[in-house]
Amino acid sequence: MSQFQERSEHNKIAWLRSNLANNLRDEVRKLDTAARDVSRERSLEAALDASSSRLEAWLAADQSSPSLKAIREEQLFSLAEALTQLSSDQRQAVELHHLQGCPLAEVAQHVDRSKGAVAALLFRGLKKLREVLVEAERE
Repeated sequence: MSQFQERSEHNKIAWLRSNLANNLRDEVRKLDTAARDVSRERSLEAALDASSSRLEAWLAADQSSPSLKAIREEQLFSLAEALTQLSSDQRQAVELHHLQGCPLAEVAQHVDRSKGAVAALLFRGLKKLREVLVEAERE
């Protein structure tokens, strides 16, 4: 958590953008393996552009008011807090892959597990992060 807070604003933005791209990529992979509902499909490029536009507007640091900056810092703190609620294996996999940008194979080598096992850790870790953040938002 302290490592996340010590990151510069630029690194935090880069991490969020990378995380968004990875999540979108994962969702596209799920579409390839699950039964498709063609009416729900959208272009990955359009979804990424729309999400990136919203993310950029949300993270416009130079043009943000002090209250928006405070809200953004609070959200980043919530994310760091949520990371502490993951198991140590899940947290390590998420930090290496999403925060430090290590490819899956490198994470697998680092934690001495197969790529499939690391993918499962990442899947469960991101699912838990979503649950924790949604619950925190409700409070």
